Amino acid sequence: MSQTVLVTGSSSGFGRAAVHRFLDQGWNVVATLRDPSRWTGAPDGRLLVTALDVRDTASVLAGVAAAVERFGRIDCVVNNAGVGLFAVFEGTPERIIEDVVDTNLYGPMRVIRAVLPHFHRQGGGRIVNVTSSNVTVPSTLMAAYSASKGGLHGFSEAISYELSLRNVEVKVVEPGLSPGTNFVGQTTARFGSSEVPAPYAAYVQERAATFDAPPPPGYFATDDDVAAAIHEAAVDETGRFRWRVGADALDFARARQASDEDYDAWRRSHFAPAR
Repeated sequence: MSQTVLVTGSSSGFGRAAVHRFLDQGWNVVATLRDPSRWTGAPDGRLLVTALDVRDTASVLAGVAAAVERFGRIDCVVNNAGVGLFAVFEGTPERIIEDVVDTNLYGPMRVIRAVLPHFHRQGGGRIVNVTSSNVTVPSTLMAAYSASKGGLHGFSEAISYELSLRNVEVKVVEPGLSPGTNFVGQTTARFGSSEVPAPYAAYVQERAATFDAPPPPGYFATDDDVAAAIHEAAVDETGRFRWRVGADALDFARARQASDEDYDAWRRSHFAPAR
């Protein structure tokens, strides 16, 4: 019998690529997104496209119920839905920070709460949470985003021990930037322009320009690279917990493994404002 995976945030990027990866591997797939009309693609008997807003408990419960009604079970949940934020913390309205944390941290918690009863009835399951390389190295002007993804990583690792008692495995996939990532554009499109207090203006422009600089070929992970890691985590039987994806994510990991003194020098060289 084919296994079933539910993927949040399936409208584009990592989530959409993951949907196609699992379909290619023979899974039943529940592609969830806030607005199902945004899904484009040919119909498939192993694909259910349904609404699920991770910020709303009723929507989460309805999406999980629709998955179980269609396929009879859920074997794996991929918590991919998330939102970026590139902004000065001091100039960011509280409602925006709350939305980022609600989507990136509380959202996966809601999905996990909703799916655990189904996992327990069938004797186990798998959770794959998509975090960020900001978990390893919190990046400048991404304080709220780093807090939300760092919280998701800590939550994932901590809950993995207790859920192992119920045959539920928890994994994390930690992507770096991808070629399509545009934190500045995402922030403007989703929230409008946050206020940039005058003392920060030059630094914000300097850092925003780094997103436009072309990376070395192959340096950043593609959506397909991340989707492959998500699928690998979903079927892994080795006990591995963490998948870092992208050369930048691996560079961050190496920097963090240095001595405290060397890491402090490295992070200041990368992110500290010029004086």
